[in-house]
Formats: sequence, structure tokens, C-alpha cells
Amino acid sequence: MNRRDYLSIMNELSASEGVFTTAQAMRLGIPRNVLAKAREAGKLVRIAHGAYRMAGTPASQLDELTAAWKLTDPAKMTHERVPVDAWDGIAVAGNTAASILGIGDFYLSPYRILAPRRINSRNVETRFGVRDISRNEVSFASGIPVTSIERTLVDLVLDGEDPSLVEDALSDAREKGLDEERLIRLAADAGASAQAKRKMARIFGEEA
Repeated sequence: MNRRDYLSIMNELSASEGVFTTAQAMRLGIPRNVLAKAREAGKLVRIAHGAYRMAGTPASQLDELTAAWKLTDPAKMTHERVPVDAWDGIAVAGNTAASILGIGDFYLSPYRILAPRRINSRNVETRFGVRDISRNEVSFASGIPVTSIERTLVDLVLDGEDPSLVEDALSDAREKGLDEERLIRLAADAGASAQAKRKMARIFGEEA
């Protein structure tokens, strides 16, 4: 393929993925050196090691987070990871999810991502944790899975966030239509330590 062909493929990949990975590009036949040259020519913007967006695509505050999530399974396309029968259990959670959902006073970063297995990463801006998240406990924001309001509140407690901050998030969540019964059910099923259970009971209600 010539340079124009490669650029066309990158544009198509960008249209479907937004931020895309080196591994995704290579699946479509684009060599690493072509990506490097496109970056040098100002056609690509490097978001993280192994992740890019097209220079003409508007930047988003979620670009780095999107790259962090995609790099947990870099060769797969987003549409291959989101179906129920293909769900891999890797989702944005905790303080980052709370920030995206607009509950409480939490910062977007350091990014919090949970997975059913340990993920090793050199990304100092991302805190990975091992915890099971089912597909029905997430929704999608800008193409990435984010835990539901109820699940986010539970994870905030499990992550050891300040109870007063969790209480503020709970108050905001109630204004957004919190499912109280679901929250209590998730809290009961969380497999929390005795200390975390006491915190959830105090914050969410004695039934938790």
C-alpha cells in the first residue's frame, strides 16, 4: 500500500474508534513505522505509548482514559469487547466513574480501572484493581464502559474513599435517580471486609 492508502485506513479506524491503538492499526495492515512517520508528519497525536488519535480529531478530556482502557486489550476493536457474550469485565470505576457520572467531588485522575484479573501497567496515571464487574453493572460513555451509579458508590467505599465524599456522591446520585434497592443489593453482594460493610451500612443504610 502507498501512503495515501495507509492514511485512508487510519481515517477509517479513527472514525470508528476515536483513539486507536498500534495493535488495532497493525490488524488493518498498517506497520509501526508508518504510524511513527505519520506522527512525525503531524498526522497523528500520540495519547499514550501505543495509542493515537488523528490530528484533525478534536481532543477530549477522556482521551487518555480511553487509551488506558483500550490498551488493556490493545488488538481488539471496541465493538468486539462490548457485547454481553464477549464482555471481559474491564471497566472504568471508582473516583473516575464518579467524575464522569457527575456524582460527588472526585477527580477524573488518577484513572481507576477494575478487571477480573491483575493487569500490569507502567501507566502511573492509572490505578488498576482486581474486582468482578458484570456487564449489567456498566453503561458506556464515549465508547468506554463505566460502572453504574450504584456500582460506583459501592466501589468508592471498597476503594477506601473518604466517607464524607461518598455521602456527597450518594446525595448527588439520589438527585439523578438512584436505584436504592439495587444499591443495597450490590453492597450486600460485594464481598466486602467487615470494616467496609460497616461503612456501607452507615452511609447507605443499615440494610447494607
